[in-house]
Amino acid sequence: MTGLDHILAELFGAFVRIGFGAFGGGMPAIQLLSHEVVEVHRWLSPAEMAEVVALAEMTPGPIAVNAATFTGYRVAGIAGAALATFSVLLPAIFFLSVFLVLRRFSRSDRWARKLASALQPGILALIAAAVWSLGKAVIHGWIFGLFAAASFFSLLLSKEKVHPALLILLFGLLGLAIS
Repeated sequence: MTGLDHILAELFGAFVRIGFGAFGGGMPAIQLLSHEVVEVHRWLSPAEMAEVVALAEMTPGPIAVNAATFTGYRVAGIAGAALATFSVLLPAIFFLSVFLVLRRFSRSDRWARKLASALQPGILALIAAAVWSLGKAVIHGWIFGLFAAASFFSLLLSKEKVHPALLILLFGLLGLAIS
């Protein structure tokens, strides 16, 4: 096995594992991405991972797919980008196919609702872990911690829903002004 083959095999394995655990959308996937990409394989630093998440959030498509494409390209060029993207999607394709087959033969969706309900605590834990690890990577100093808290409470408590893009722009400009 050549060096590139080994790297591609590692990319495949890492992103299939991420795809298997990325139930619940992008936020749970961030913790899995960080674990595999930063801690296990060290393909990206924590700061680079935070940048990847920011870029993946700004571009169309799921975070896991965008991050897989970026990381794969960074590690092994176009072949790495294609393989990582395919690998992160493979478990979803598998589970969707199994779900559709089971649903076709089932008279009730009750089991699907029970499964979704059973997965929710784990998904919440992944979201909390992602917030914690991203917070450690991007919040440097009490001012930026205050900005993050103000953004959070603005989203949570405002009677008129504040658009997240407006908060990002506002606190980004404030951050530029004070740094």
